[in-house]
Amino acid sequence: MGCDTICDLPDSLLTQILLSLPTKDSVKTSVLSTRWRNLWLSVPGLDLHSSHFGSSEVLVRFMDRFMEFNQGSCLHIMRHIAASNSLNRENYNNIDRLMELIGTVVDRGIQHLEVFIYCLTMHNLCGNFNLPVPGCRCYRCVSIYPGCRYYLPRQNIYNSKTLVSLKLLNVELPYPECAVSLPSLKIMTLSKVFYDRDGPLILEKLISGCPVLEDLLLCLPYDIFNESDHVVVLFLRVSSQSLKKCRLGFPNCRIHTDFTVEIDAPRLEHLSLARSRSDRIVVKNLSSLLKIDLLSFEKGSSFESGALRERDFLANISSVRHMLICRNTLEVLYSYSKLGLIPKFHNLYHLKASFSSSLQLLPPLLESCPNLKILSLLDSYRSEKPRQIDFTNVPRCLISSLENVEIKKQMMTDETGIIKLVNYFLENSAVLKKLTLDFFKDTSITNQEAESYKKLITSAKLSLTCQVIIDITQCSKKRSR
Repeated sequence: MGCDTICDLPDSLLTQILLSLPTKDSVKTSVLSTRWRNLWLSVPGLDLHSSHFGSSEVLVRFMDRFMEFNQGSCLHIMRHIAASNSLNRENYNNIDRLMELIGTVVDRGIQHLEVFIYCLTMHNLCGNFNLPVPGCRCYRCVSIYPGCRYYLPRQNIYNSKTLVSLKLLNVELPYPECAVSLPSLKIMTLSKVFYDRDGPLILEKLISGCPVLEDLLLCLPYDIFNESDHVVVLFLRVSSQSLKKCRLGFPNCRIHTDFTVEIDAPRLEHLSLARSRSDRIVVKNLSSLLKIDLLSFEKGSSFESGALRERDFLANISSVRHMLICRNTLEVLYSYSKLGLIPKFHNLYHLKASFSSSLQLLPPLLESCPNLKILSLLDSYRSEKPRQIDFTNVPRCLISSLENVEIKKQMMTDETGIIKLVNYFLENSAVLKKLTLDFFKDTSITNQEAESYKKLITSAKLSLTCQVIIDITQCSKKRSR
């Protein structure tokens, strides 16, 4: 498309094209011609990054000018990412003004609002560096590492009729003084937005005010600064009739704080969990659940009593068709299997699992998946050799249902364990259609290495129609053997 053709387009279409660009690139088009000089000011969206401006003061002046030019018009999208390692008094004053401007764009009918604040170091106004001041309740000192929060003073964030997606990191929301009503909100991502023990109650109130919410991501949405040696348990109830996807993350970077979450979402299709060993997840009414990711599933200090609790959790998710588990989850499930606490996942169609030296943990889990069709194994890049695998047991899924096996692994000097595993699948899988072995290697492969893996193709195969593919990835190139 030539320049003349672009210039023939109406302003309304040109501004939509500019909307897909970062604001700094949209501004650059002002030098093209007289017509383009102020066109970027009519773009119904902002995509700002603090690194694009020399200081927070310049950023605030830029937004003031933009908002003044667009008085009376609404913004569809606002994305602001800030990263600072110099949070002094002047910067805080500018950030306060920025938070006020965010309240203004909400008044103007914003549809998609994203504000991410990353703090490389943390200054507060009470004289400390890198640590909050114990007992101080000013919002600038309630930040729990890593990073800090900025306070959003306006209440209008709770009553937007136009907001479709809301994503906040380190932006502390006020306590809602009125009923929450977000009738259009479908996507919500929150991380470090509530402080103090009322955080779960506020979050419940926020979720209950979103009648069409479909996608919820909570990554440590609330926390407290607990100075005592006593553990504080924060309870959150996620109850939604519309929710389809829910991702919960409660990292281990906490002090004496445990989390309990109860999920009641009858239309939920995808659940992703990342938690520490002391957290508890309770699920109810998950009849629609199709996919679950168990990204962190660790043993607690009281393992056996915790295992009984987890048995109920596993039973409530046993209808899933897709499951993703990490290495430590595999280890915990293996321990549970010894206690007879693993239910049968009769509907499980596709299992993805990370492994390192834990391949011997795989057969007991496969025994719980009698109708599995696809198995994907990913090396978690640990250097130790796999332990001895018990090949005497053949799970039911290998005999009757398993059709596709994919193993992705970093190539090591000795891959005897992997070769045995591949032979195990080839010799015991009656209906296997394809087995793919995908290796990663930084250095070039030797002829001896290549020949050793070619021998896998000649292994005795129970399924005569099974296709064996060996890919070796080296320098972003793949060779099929």
